[in-house]
Amino acid sequence: MNVNAIAILFPAMVSTPIKEPVPVFLTILGIMLIAPLLFEKIRLPGIVGLILAGVIVGPNGLGFLARDNTIVLLGTVGLLFLMFMAGLETSLDDMKYNADKALIFGVATFAVPMVLGTGAMLAIGYGFLPAILVASCFASHTLLALPVVSKLGIMRSPVLTTTLGGTLITNILALLVLAIVVRAHQGNLTLQFWLFLIPSLIIYTFLTLWGVPRLGKWFFRKFGHDEGAEFTFVLATLFVVSYGAEVVKIEPIIGAFLAGVAITQLIPQLSPLMNRIQFIGNTLFVPFFLISVGMLVNPGILIQEPRSLIVSGVMVTVAIVAKYIPAWGAGKLFGYNFDNIMVLFGLSVAQAASTLAAITV
Repeated sequence: MNVNAIAILFPAMVSTPIKEPVPVFLTILGIMLIAPLLFEKIRLPGIVGLILAGVIVGPNGLGFLARDNTIVLLGTVGLLFLMFMAGLETSLDDMKYNADKALIFGVATFAVPMVLGTGAMLAIGYGFLPAILVASCFASHTLLALPVVSKLGIMRSPVLTTTLGGTLITNILALLVLAIVVRAHQGNLTLQFWLFLIPSLIIYTFLTLWGVPRLGKWFFRKFGHDEGAEFTFVLATLFVVSYGAEVVKIEPIIGAFLAGVAITQLIPQLSPLMNRIQFIGNTLFVPFFLISVGMLVNPGILIQEPRSLIVSGVMVTVAIVAKYIPAWGAGKLFGYNFDNIMVLFGLSVAQAASTLAAITV
């Protein structure tokens, strides 16, 4: 198959993309409805269907939609909401139980992927900074399998508290690596940057994790009778904390993640407010982000650059191996049986929220 095959795979169905607001929104809603259902029918995650649909309708596919300012805006909101929901899955209370095990596993599941990932990407010709960036994506993980664990009734088991605490540690470390790599790429990794970043990051993190819960308790006590006000407060907190991250010169997705960690202390997992947050995020904001990510992808690269298949194969292999090693090592150290080790591995191997966010940045 040669480069001309791209024209066969993705013919120019329209001369110009759809620009009218109603047809654009209708097309996106149709994708949000149909793509996940089709992929779940064949036992694949709906997230894959949304990304592939974005590829097909985007500028590198059939060209039905352009990745214009509206798509970028809604995709950015979805990106922040995705990281916010990842933070909601990670509670500081989980660190109180098996804190030593959570710390060991968190550092191990960050360090091993960083080392193996950086070495593997350097070996296939990546530069030093890109290699570190990709490795940081291997280090982070998303608790996609958490609903399965919840159905099994083992949410409060020691292996789960270890995994949840470790998730908080590795995701924060991976996002900090992202912030440093971005600054280094921009040529701003100077002594002045470090002198500003370290104290400002400490103050910012303290104000978020200590201040937001206290402000939230006061607000919910004062206006808890108004469900709309509660939801608006949560959204406002997300964007204020995300903007605060920009002020201290780190990526807004780090702020969104910390906002979720702070807010989850206030909202019970089974409360109506949490259900509304997850419903709006999973059905509207996050799908917008996933579709916008798909619109960035150029499938023609697989034909033009066969080496991309080798790169993807290396990435998949290293990501799996680099997550299994710390899960197996930590599990043996803690005296876990094989089933518990596989729970550690199964929860920590999934790459979605943090990985997609970092690679998009």
